[in-house]
Amino acid sequence: MKYAVTSDEMKRYDRNTSEVFGVSTGILMERASLCVADEIEKHILSKGVDRKYTALVFAGVGNNGGDGICTARLLKQRGIRVKLVVVGDMIKCSDLCLQQLKIAANYGINTDTFSNIRDNKSPAEWDIIVDAMFGIGISRNITGSYAEVIEYINDCKKERRDDLFVVSIDIPSGISADDGRICSLCVKADETVTFNCVKLGHILYPGCECVGNLVVCDAGITKESFCGNTPEYFYYDEKPSDLLPERKKYSNKGTNGKILIIAGSKEISGACALSAGACLKSGAGMVKVFTASENAEVIKTIIPEALIDTYEDYEPIAQKLEEAMSWSTAAIVGPGIGMSGKSAEIMKIVLSRYDKNLVVDADGLNLIASDKELRRLAGDYSKNGRRLILTPHLAEFARLFDRDVKECKRNILFYPKELANELHCTVVCKDARTVVSDSNEKKIYINMSGNDGMATAGSGDVLAGVLGALMGTGLSSFECACIGTYLHGAAGDLAAARHGKLSMVASDIVEELENILI
Repeated sequence: MKYAVTSDEMKRYDRNTSEVFGVSTGILMERASLCVADEIEKHILSKGVDRKYTALVFAGVGNNGGDGICTARLLKQRGIRVKLVVVGDMIKCSDLCLQQLKIAANYGINTDTFSNIRDNKSPAEWDIIVDAMFGIGISRNITGSYAEVIEYINDCKKERRDDLFVVSIDIPSGISADDGRICSLCVKADETVTFNCVKLGHILYPGCECVGNLVVCDAGITKESFCGNTPEYFYYDEKPSDLLPERKKYSNKGTNGKILIIAGSKEISGACALSAGACLKSGAGMVKVFTASENAEVIKTIIPEALIDTYEDYEPIAQKLEEAMSWSTAAIVGPGIGMSGKSAEIMKIVLSRYDKNLVVDADGLNLIASDKELRRLAGDYSKNGRRLILTPHLAEFARLFDRDVKECKRNILFYPKELANELHCTVVCKDARTVVSDSNEKKIYINMSGNDGMATAGSGDVLAGVLGALMGTGLSSFECACIGTYLHGAAGDLAAARHGKLSMVASDIVEELENILI
């Protein structure tokens, strides 16, 4: 597990390092700049060319600019030709930035003007451009000379391509460190060197697409500087199988989870098959599919390991469904059940009578969003120790939360937590970066696995099956949701590598589950 921090959290940890532990901000700046200089030197060495390189450093007037000025001095000391440009109002220059300017001048580094660089220097003169204008503090749209410099950097990159290495210090200028928003425009870096903690803006879209290769270096701000206030957001980068509880050697199919999958309708057969297949591949001991009779042959053919209970639209289903529910240790409801026929009745029976942990997906979510009684039952579900996981994609989430999709996307870090608190459940809000929030947890999970090839029909049904299997392991619903989302994305990454993002389908994700869990 790793943390992703907001700008305020990072500033607080930086301040704690100096004020609580006595490490001066000047030392931290020197260490950070050494990291940047080291990364630039690695890039130069990787080229294998024996010549003198030239670096153009754009520094702002804050402490990020101080990092840039310090880096310029270190690069010169390593034999690199350096041009330094300070962008911004010198009256607003921070004390550390001014101090670094004086040190740079002592080493013979004088500042140039952007107008002189732009008007009299060819982009071909630069091998390296260092962006150190804003750092993690930007929240407003970029205008004026800052915008001109960013456009200049990006234009140089377009012209020089691989012959120019653009490196940003901490975060590319123009990206909000708190939400990945681009503040009208931003530097498109080849590499970003940040310090000690990943920032949210590094991993959230659209900003993450302009970060380039992200390098996290140790500049001296350790976990002790959290001072008991650990970051709110986290993500996984472990081997997927390492996140799962160890399977008991004396277990049997009954003790490894009996998962009921209430899915499919007479019009839709694929959803229940995908969920059941993913559930079995993710470790469930037994799976029973409760579905319309029209799907029986499909399930028997594709997933012979699954048990089947079927129903007809014209017959009462309460007793049959209750018997299936009593057999199970956890359940999934919603994939492919539709919005008509028996679907509303099924949801009412499950939400009012099921006494174990439950995953609700797809049509089940839309039914809850459209029916006040079902929404009330969902909100009461966590009583008596039962746990509920909802897995909406962004449009389904917007219906549940009764907001515009665009507004929900802008607030994806916050709204899922509000819905989780309202319905006393775990919410998996699926998007390019899926966010998991829980009513009983302070922390929020951001999923880093997966790819755009997973934006394909049935992918969500696969996730529901993975979560159902994990619900049978004894993990908390929040742990199931976080780990399950990560496993699903990791399998999707393998499927994309094997089949290509354009050609991969949901069943490919199911097949790759066995490979990530080795």
